[in-house]
Amino acid sequence: MDGSIRVWDLAKRSIIRTIVVGDQVGTMDVRLIPGDARHRAFTAGMNDNQLYLVDTQGGTATAVFDFGPYAVTAVPAPPIWPQLLLINKAGTRVFITLNFAGQAGKVVMLDITDPEHPQAVGEEPEAGVVDLGLNSGPHYLRLTSDEKRLVVSDYFLVEDLVPSGVINAEGDMKIHVINVFSDHLERDKHFNLDFSHDIPTGPAHPHGVVLLPTDD
Repeated sequence: MDGSIRVWDLAKRSIIRTIVVGDQVGTMDVRLIPGDARHRAFTAGMNDNQLYLVDTQGGTATAVFDFGPYAVTAVPAPPIWPQLLLINKAGTRVFITLNFAGQAGKVVMLDITDPEHPQAVGEEPEAGVVDLGLNSGPHYLRLTSDEKRLVVSDYFLVEDLVPSGVINAEGDMKIHVINVFSDHLERDKHFNLDFSHDIPTGPAHPHGVVLLPTDD
């Protein structure tokens, strides 16, 4: 998988810049940092486990964080696959899904107050990490309007990929809810929605998520 970010001039409907990210790192998602005067963004390399800071004006992408320490130690040499990203409105926190090739999955929150030097949050190493357990495959992320809860759909992909083989990163078919604090994440164990048996029409694969506003 290659990796590049293309900057578009939407008024002219043309690509004005192509930014190469690493060496065949495999990018999946990119998010602009809200309020950043330099219009920088973050993306992740699935093949090299790096978080990249993208300078959309200068045309560069720089590795600024290594997800290697978050590997599942019980699985021999698993790919970590940092994939989908979400940034809060203030541009101070980024959330990333880690998908260990159908083995297990995690959601990580980083402090990006200094975009060039993202850091783990909290005093404990795992404070900003939620482990969704064996056979999970976290993919899509959405914050509630007050940004106090993070909703995660847990299905990635099962598909033949000719000629390379088969992608088998199905996930656990659940929707997870995570409580978000400034210095840690906390899984809401009281929320339990399993698309394998909770949907009247039969087993389904939750992928994208839209959150509707509620009346306060």
